[in-house]
Amino acid sequence: MKRKVLLSGLLSLLLVACMPVSTSTAPSANIDNISRDVNYLASAELAGRDTGSEGYLKAAQYVAAQFQSMGLTPAGEQGYFQDVPFRSASWNGTEPTFVLKGSKGEVGFAFGGDFITSPSASSEQARLEAELVFVGYGIEAPDYGLDDYAGLDVKGKIAVILSGRPKSLPSEVGAHYASSRNKGETAARHGAVGYITIYTPEREKRRPFVRYAEHRHDETFDWVNRKGEPGSAIPGLYPGVLLDIDAASKLFDGAQQSLAAIFSIMEKGQNPRGFSLPYRAALSTSSRHEEVRSPNVVAVLPGSDPVLKNEYVVFSAHLDHIGKKEDGQIYYGAQDNAAGIAVMLETARLFAESGQAPRRSLLFVAVTGEEKGLLGSDYFAEYPTVPLQSIVANINLDMPMLLYPFRDIIAFGAEHSSLGQIAEHAAKLSGLKLSPDPMPEEVIFVRSDHYNFVRRGVPSIYLITGREAQDPNIDGTAKQVAFLKESYHKPGDAPDAGVSYAAARQFTEVNYLIAREVADAEDKPSWYEGDFFGDLFSQ
Repeated sequence: MKRKVLLSGLLSLLLVACMPVSTSTAPSANIDNISRDVNYLASAELAGRDTGSEGYLKAAQYVAAQFQSMGLTPAGEQGYFQDVPFRSASWNGTEPTFVLKGSKGEVGFAFGGDFITSPSASSEQARLEAELVFVGYGIEAPDYGLDDYAGLDVKGKIAVILSGRPKSLPSEVGAHYASSRNKGETAARHGAVGYITIYTPEREKRRPFVRYAEHRHDETFDWVNRKGEPGSAIPGLYPGVLLDIDAASKLFDGAQQSLAAIFSIMEKGQNPRGFSLPYRAALSTSSRHEEVRSPNVVAVLPGSDPVLKNEYVVFSAHLDHIGKKEDGQIYYGAQDNAAGIAVMLETARLFAESGQAPRRSLLFVAVTGEEKGLLGSDYFAEYPTVPLQSIVANINLDMPMLLYPFRDIIAFGAEHSSLGQIAEHAAKLSGLKLSPDPMPEEVIFVRSDHYNFVRRGVPSIYLITGREAQDPNIDGTAKQVAFLKESYHKPGDAPDAGVSYAAARQFTEVNYLIAREVADAEDKPSWYEGDFFGDLFSQ
């Protein structure tokens, strides 16, 4: 597989070198425009732009007005707006219950101490009682020789699943298989009616169970599909339960193996095999539902080519942030993601005023609900306002880290499709270089809005600034790490707290060149041959 990817990458590089590019330099981005946008979107007036809030709606109207002032065509469902229906589920005055039933009686578990779960967005009253089956990591990855359900019958039962993934899986591939979405879908595909996730010692080291338990009263927030069902829910599957290690060990009392023995197998790098457990579990939740509406904002710059104008290059950036807390603190979200929206708007303006329309159409999408779990982009990808098969690429802008003038950019996902070669070429035209992912352990490629396009088969990249500053006295790595530690998702992420507009100008211009090259090329971007995500989703 690696050899195929390498050969495909070299071929793409040759194609890029021969590709007709309509411009070798980007028009100059306007710092005043970017500063104006960031300062308004991250202002106290908008109170952190929480999904569905008054501040968010003001932000959406502002973005729509900017699109209109540039002459971009509305591409929502009501003008520039695509209304996204959400459902908020909260506990209805009673805590969920979890009881283990065996031949020697019943054992009750404490909510918040032994287990946590979330209010159901599917049903206000949810109850389940079923037998338990341990299924190891709960992963089916045939290309990697993994099938944790082999020989097991989970139909009508509750799958008991280890959190995490085997070390044998590559990081991004492993992140896909280890996601709760994938594990839940796999369990449901085998007929399970619920699943319990077991905390592991490795996960406990990274983030103690008690930290998760602090959020046990948080609401569940999900988009609602056109059948009135929550979009992220898995039909027929009871909401997932997360079980602390000490509590989880009780499920294995009298079983084929103890939980401690299973952990020992994992420490040796081996994959534990599944088996039936000698218990039934009884679970119940009671939740209260509330409907919330919040729009995506969508505009299009039509292409000029009579054929290629029917294909779309999508820019995405999330407009929401996390709002205002009960103590009155506003989480302004300047870098996250007023800056990304401002760069997208200025990129759109450069195209609109360039006097040279792109051959393919450009679709600009400011999405809602990213902070709630990438929800607005998931809704758009499920119900795109242009035909899904006409979307040829996604360029995502999320917290671009505009902290200092830079010498390099990072494109998460660059190694998966020819977009990586295009980004590298555009960077060189801008006097920059494309650097590799500096934090692969964080598996960023599966953690932002672009991934919802990837899951629909669309080649995508997620761009941020690199860690090499122009000023040799600035340690870019230290600056980014300090921001993530001190300002990310905190009130300190404010417009006057270190947004570099010189960096914003650089970043806008390289984004313009990337989009220009994608939009004007004869061939649309493609997944590399043998790429895991391309093979998995592009079918």
